[in-house]
Amino acid sequence: KVDFVHEGSYYCQYQTRVSSRDFSSPRSRSVQFSIIAILPAPRISLSPRNEVTWGQKVNITCSVETQFTGGSFTLIQNSGSFRETKSGTSVTFSLPKVDFVHEGSYYCQYQTRVSSRDFSSPHSSSVNISVVVTLPAPSISLSPTKEVTWGEKVNITCSVETQFTGGSFTLIQNSGSFRETKSGTSVTFSLPKVDFVHEGSYYCQYQTRVSSRDFSSPRSRSVQFSVVVTLPAPSISLSPTKEVTWGEKVNITCSVETQFTGGSFTLIQNSGSFRETKSGTSVTFSLPKVDFVHEGSYYCQYQTRNSSHDLGSPQSSSANISVKVNLLEPKISLRSLDGWFFWWPQGPEVTRGHSFSIICSTKPQYPGGSFHLEFNGSNITRTQSAVNHSTTFFFPEADFVHQGNYSCVYEVTVSSRTFSSPTTEHLVVTVKASLAPFIGSGVAAGLLLILVPCVIFFTKRCKKQREQPAVKTDYGHCMDNIYGINTEANDDHEHVYMNTETAFSQMEEKDDGDCNNVDANTQK
Repeated sequence: KVDFVHEGSYYCQYQTRVSSRDFSSPRSRSVQFSIIAILPAPRISLSPRNEVTWGQKVNITCSVETQFTGGSFTLIQNSGSFRETKSGTSVTFSLPKVDFVHEGSYYCQYQTRVSSRDFSSPHSSSVNISVVVTLPAPSISLSPTKEVTWGEKVNITCSVETQFTGGSFTLIQNSGSFRETKSGTSVTFSLPKVDFVHEGSYYCQYQTRVSSRDFSSPRSRSVQFSVVVTLPAPSISLSPTKEVTWGEKVNITCSVETQFTGGSFTLIQNSGSFRETKSGTSVTFSLPKVDFVHEGSYYCQYQTRNSSHDLGSPQSSSANISVKVNLLEPKISLRSLDGWFFWWPQGPEVTRGHSFSIICSTKPQYPGGSFHLEFNGSNITRTQSAVNHSTTFFFPEADFVHQGNYSCVYEVTVSSRTFSSPTTEHLVVTVKASLAPFIGSGVAAGLLLILVPCVIFFTKRCKKQREQPAVKTDYGHCMDNIYGINTEANDDHEHVYMNTETAFSQMEEKDDGDCNNVDANTQK
């Protein structure tokens, strides 16, 4: 086993004995050798490999297989100041908290002492340490979520769990101009009054500075919201409500309580052609003269424009218009031109053979129309056009066939629709036999009783005036005013009135001839 003591130069010389004599050859040339200890290149390994997170612990292991134990390893940073030695043929160097100063390449070398001589192995291969700061992707949340009402406040919160505090968040709008930065590992970005420019998706990113180097986290996931304008459903009111009389004026009022003024209302007829628009948040649509085409249900809708966006409210509830024609109940009455009728509690009594008229009339509501006279004693129905909202049904000669219940119905056509009034109460007409002969005799007797005293009275007056010509004379005129028989209904009793009126007129006359005329008439 060659050792260092064997080092040096050597030669050889041959000796022999010839005939008892010793002979030696010359020396050979010299050969020389030196003793060396050959150490293999150590192995080196890194844990964790390649990229190392800032502050992480790193282990570098150096080992060598050699018979020359008892040596030590030196770990050397190629371009840095790090240098450390540990004894053994397999040693681990630890970097408890890696910083950027530890970045670079490292190798190790084995040194040992053999027979008082120092030997070093070749360099190991190099391992590289790259120090990184790994920031996690931040979390992001939105309140309220998704749809946001215009003008509402929106909060976007960004947070990150990391040891690298002291950084800041940037909130970025993907397709817009919004960009804002706030310091902290959990921050809230506020949009006090959201407008349509704020619509879109947002993400946040965390930035921090570690050992004079700037690092950024990955982007957070995106949150997105859309801005909506929630317009309340308008209210609708009708005046007058529900049923409306034909030709009447109708007002339909639409109103809405909203901050989005400057819009307009559209009033729409559901099953018709009516459609009208008016500006304002409270408007009234007028139908000056309602016709049947206006019947149906109506709703209104509010429209406005904000930030180049057209906004529309939900439809209001429906208001229904029903057009009606309310005809008043007509009036019915009886009239006799020659006066031959009585009015009993149950109704009028007409004398047979005399004329009578039944009058149907109504208050003015609609122009034109006609009256139907219905007679329930037979199948008689007569129709006549209304003149000034009235008509007269004439019966030239009353007979017993005309006795019975009469009623009137008024009928009118309004906008191609025909309407009928309620039927009047029955007018009960009774026809009685004529009492003319008996009444004639009674009348003649009565006239004689009245005329005789009148003639005597005026004769005496005229004689007195002749005897006293200088005195003013009163002239009497006897006037007989005999009326036909009138009848009138009374609730308790029957009254037949004979109205005989005697009028006396006193006059001042200078001419005596008038009295002579009276005398002459008296003689006749």
